[in-house]
Amino acid sequence: MIGSKRKEEKMFAPLNTKTEYSFLDSVVKLDDYLEGALRLGYKTVGICDVGNLHAAFRFVRKAQMLNLQPVISIELNFEWRGLPVSFSFIAKNTEGYKNLLRISTFHNYDRRQFSDIQNHLSGIALVIPETYGTLSELSELAAFADEAYIGIDQQTDKGTKFNLPTLPFPAVRYLNFADNEILAILHAVRDGLSFDESLTVSSNELLQRPEAYESYFQKYFPQALTNLSVLTAKIAYQFDEKLELPRFDKKREAVEHLREEAILGLSARLEEKKSLTEISSVSLANALAEESTMIDLSVYQERLEKELSVIHQMGFDDYFLIVADLLRYAREQDIYCGMGRGSAAGSLVAYVLGITQVDPVKHNLFFERFLNPERVAMPDIDIDMPDDRRAELLAYMKNRYGSDHVAQIVTFSTLGKRQALRDVGKAFGMTEAELSNLTRMLVRRFGTLADEYENNQRFKAEVLKNGKLKRIYEVARRIEGMPRQTSTHASGVVLSEESLVNYVSLKPSEDLALTQYEAPDVEAIGLLKIDFLGLRNLTIISRLRDLVKKRQKIDIDPLKIDLEDETTLALFRAGNTMGIFQFENPQMRRFLRNLAPSKFDDIVDATSIFRPGPSQFIPQFVARRHGKEIVPVVDDSISEILKPTYGIMIYQEQIMQVAQAFAGFSLGKADLLRRAISKKKGSELEKLREDFLISAGEMGHSKEKAEEIYDLIERFANYGFNRSHGFAYGALAFQIAYFKAHFPDEFYEIQLRDRKREVMILDALDNGFEIEKPNINQMKIGDFVKNKKIRLGLAHVQGISRDLAKWIVENQSYKNLADFVEKLPNNFHKKESILPLIQIGAFDYADSNRGKLAYNLADHANLLNYYSDDIFMASSGGGFAYHEAEDYSETEKYDFEKNLLGIGVTPHPLQSLAQRFSGNFTPIANLVKNRRMTILVEINYIRTHRTKTGQTMAFLTVSDSRENFDVTLFPEIYRQFSSELEQGKFYLISGKVTERNDELQLVADRMSPALETDKKLWLNLRDEKYNQKISQILREFPGSHQVILHYSNLKKTIQTKIYVEESEFLKKRLEGYVIGIVYK
Repeated sequence: MIGSKRKEEKMFAPLNTKTEYSFLDSVVKLDDYLEGALRLGYKTVGICDVGNLHAAFRFVRKAQMLNLQPVISIELNFEWRGLPVSFSFIAKNTEGYKNLLRISTFHNYDRRQFSDIQNHLSGIALVIPETYGTLSELSELAAFADEAYIGIDQQTDKGTKFNLPTLPFPAVRYLNFADNEILAILHAVRDGLSFDESLTVSSNELLQRPEAYESYFQKYFPQALTNLSVLTAKIAYQFDEKLELPRFDKKREAVEHLREEAILGLSARLEEKKSLTEISSVSLANALAEESTMIDLSVYQERLEKELSVIHQMGFDDYFLIVADLLRYAREQDIYCGMGRGSAAGSLVAYVLGITQVDPVKHNLFFERFLNPERVAMPDIDIDMPDDRRAELLAYMKNRYGSDHVAQIVTFSTLGKRQALRDVGKAFGMTEAELSNLTRMLVRRFGTLADEYENNQRFKAEVLKNGKLKRIYEVARRIEGMPRQTSTHASGVVLSEESLVNYVSLKPSEDLALTQYEAPDVEAIGLLKIDFLGLRNLTIISRLRDLVKKRQKIDIDPLKIDLEDETTLALFRAGNTMGIFQFENPQMRRFLRNLAPSKFDDIVDATSIFRPGPSQFIPQFVARRHGKEIVPVVDDSISEILKPTYGIMIYQEQIMQVAQAFAGFSLGKADLLRRAISKKKGSELEKLREDFLISAGEMGHSKEKAEEIYDLIERFANYGFNRSHGFAYGALAFQIAYFKAHFPDEFYEIQLRDRKREVMILDALDNGFEIEKPNINQMKIGDFVKNKKIRLGLAHVQGISRDLAKWIVENQSYKNLADFVEKLPNNFHKKESILPLIQIGAFDYADSNRGKLAYNLADHANLLNYYSDDIFMASSGGGFAYHEAEDYSETEKYDFEKNLLGIGVTPHPLQSLAQRFSGNFTPIANLVKNRRMTILVEINYIRTHRTKTGQTMAFLTVSDSRENFDVTLFPEIYRQFSSELEQGKFYLISGKVTERNDELQLVADRMSPALETDKKLWLNLRDEKYNQKISQILREFPGSHQVILHYSNLKKTIQTKIYVEESEFLKKRLEGYVIGIVYK
């Protein structure tokens, strides 16, 4: 219960404060306002946002925590007697608050006549703008509300006679005088205007000391101040925050209904396990019951009874029935929702009801991690689903429980650092190019603009260039983080027993109504929140399943995929996991190769340890797994718990087990300890630590050992991952990987639709696939993959509309370009529709000279006009006679294909050089930080920069035909090689790989043009004595000239695979190791 009252005092209270939730119309942040009001001596504070109640509940709770009396109101426009009047509605009590919820909802649903709300004004004080204060009809308005006032401020004409009582109601929109300008800029941003310094906002909208207001109103409007004191003395709210779960079935008691469903579900699950283990060797049974076909029924029965008891004790019977019903409907509609995610996988009840697909008994997952009887909190079951079918489940909820009982949850798009800079910069007249240049300097890992200014020297230097930019930065920093507009929570759906408008105001949205409170407030007022999370990876699995069924006539049930499938495990061991959820990161792929997973649990461990924090233990984990490091035994009582993860606590469940085994904690109390450590709950943590040490002593452990184990728990509690979560992530990844391993054609076709296309095509090429040359007679609308051949789709060709693509496919075949143009409908009869097809080689089957076809198309011989329907343009002769022209170069062909198709089909010119120089360079994708390495690249862009000392350096953007990369040339290196730098040329560049702004880059120390040349470096040696040293020197000078070794004493000549630059310095370095050096 939240409530507050105060004795009647003749004291001012700022009731008309607009907060940041009056989007772009206030600089007032809620916490700043409350703390500032407290410092200024206020006892009562209010908010009156424009158009919404987003901050209302949070404001009441925060104010109450500071012993301030909260007053909720809202400003809304309603039409009265044909006039749009901006009314303010003040909630006097709980009934008035609930009426505010309704009034706000009516307004959001465009019910904006005063007659729409006149029967919902009980418990509300109505405040009417002073501009209407002299109307004789005001008594009519006053009759509907408990009380009605004319709102006045310091600008009110002191001689005006009003027809209703007055109330001090000055607006507050900022807390510091300097924010007057910030507010004016916000208004410019809101209205899409340029900021005009001559147009400032009212200086009276600053929150002043209460004495300043009291002095003014006591002098000029003393009755108004009295009215305010009388009104606020009546205001108090009582919010019932008890969880009000909707009834799943009003005709049956939920406790008995749940028990019945759970017992039936357990029977079905055990029968399923028995059946699977008896008849299937390639099924999920391998993962669920691998140790034995004998099932200990009593273990399941006892756990089920225990869980059902806790669920009922905590009042969540209906919750489980609601979620189970939703998942049942999803299965009936063939909507694949995965195996279940998060701590819910630790619940046997969830498993037997079909909410999750993970057996917690078999996998030793804890119910207490999900629902802890020693910590009252809502169970959190995330319902995952394909993102393209989420709307179907929302519609089911809406139809099942009623549209006024189900809603999605609001969230806010805030002014991030980039948006804040762009909005303020635009208001100050910056061009789009200037704004883009400024925001491109921002680095993701620097969270705020202040962090950028402190740590990003390039950004700071730019800001300090002139006063205007400095001012823009300061304003942007001030408004950063403010809400800009509403959005919809990615997953949250709220459900209520009574109509939702009794709990929260609503606004319309695409699928369901949208709450005006954010998720934490929705839960705090006692509503049930369920997360409906649309996952792209579940969509991918569903599409893979459907395509395999269509093409291969094989019906794959993802839930029955063998999680110990050796072919799939081999794919993980090879790090061949592009396109696999959670396993695409280059460092993760390298980790997999080192880890060499041999069972599904290794996959779960990999996804759980590869996270910020625990990833620091990866070297130890790998070394211990392969027997290169001894697994320490900290204490015999916990050695078995840590054995599966080589002495490292990866999982939260292990932390709980250790507290249970070593100190005798219940699993519930162990979870409280884990939470207290991870959330750094001071006093609670200290008490639990003391309990741990005492309990460990009672278990026979020394104080020193108890402190050692506690310190171990404390160290890992901050990093521990929920194993239930890890299992679900691992299973999802494994299911996708299974399709890659067994159905690669279908895997790549689906991935090319859903992911970064070029990346996946390159991955397919690495896995032995080929790209077919484009052919206008064979191309489909989308990409098509069959027999490890990729046929690129017309829909991906830049400049080709979907309508044209559809026409092309429907009218295949075409003899040649002329035949195609002749058949082409008039609406597509233009150069822009045809030239891209020539440039990607779609007509190569008839004439491979693309340059000639393009030359004849329109600019010269006018092939288009020859086949025009216009009788004044069309030729009366026979077939079209082509003019000869030079073909495109291979580089030009590659560039056209890359730009138009997203991938080059013609071999990139670098590829022949890569074959020639194989072993002399490292692909960009394989570079390793802090090592000196050589890359073979094309220079795409050169940007020079003058240092503070006046020297010139350069930043290069380069590419190895697969990935772009940054290279830095500091002044000394730039001076040495600047004459050789040319955009579009190929180079071997050596240097140290470093990290900058979270990205790898190369700091060059040598570079050499990469050329096709017959000139070689001949080295004459007596014997092989200095081979190692010579090789080491040669590797420092990568270039285009093959090294030939001739051993005079041994009378043999060797053509090495080493290529070097032509360099006098290299020749000097080799002196003393060879007896002859010559380039020829």
